[in-house]
Amino acid sequence: MAKASPVRVDQIPAQVPAKSADALLNATSALMIERNSVNVSFSDISDKSGLNSALIRYHFGSKSGLFIALLERDAGGTFSELEKLVQADMPAIQKLRHHIHGVIKVYFRYPYMNRLVGALSVETESDTAQFISERFTRPLADAQRSILAQGEAEGMFRAIDPVLFYFSLIGACDHLFHARHSLKFAFGIADIDDALRRRYADHVTDIVLNSVLIRPGQVEALTDTSPALRGRT
Repeated sequence: MAKASPVRVDQIPAQVPAKSADALLNATSALMIERNSVNVSFSDISDKSGLNSALIRYHFGSKSGLFIALLERDAGGTFSELEKLVQADMPAIQKLRHHIHGVIKVYFRYPYMNRLVGALSVETESDTAQFISERFTRPLADAQRSILAQGEAEGMFRAIDPVLFYFSLIGACDHLFHARHSLKFAFGIADIDDALRRRYADHVTDIVLNSVLIRPGQVEALTDTSPALRGRT
């Protein structure tokens, strides 16, 4: 990662406000959602949080450090639940359904996530890009690989390239939230509410499941999520 510039002592408030790191993360997240962009400056974050911008370097070392901390806050806690899902005693088709709904729920809450990953990984050979890939990409890809292998062993899934599956699924899950401008100007939908999030999760899930099943068209019969239950995810 790039070495951060040192913070001068005279830039740091005499008393660092309690929970100021959380306030800076919250302000950064709110700005990215409001603007549908990860292009936020120290002064933007300072204005939004009401805190001295020097506290960003004090707490996180650099803007990259702040962004990595934001990713960790937003996504890091989901990996233990993902591992529990992989290890759960349930058919692979149910695991895949839960996984897709879970990914879309995260993007609904934090629609900037993939763009933040991209901004941090723009230099593909950098230490930061390697860290992001190992910390955030690999756990998702490994979980999907395990679920696909289980489904194939159960005789339900056809052989699927897990690398291509990862990019196809993550792209599908993210694009609705990334392309909010298209929703607004091409389709007249100003906001993505929870009802649309659930509809989209069902839609992507059905497309993905029907694409991996050996016998497509049996999604409803093979899962425990009937149309009457879908809105609860």
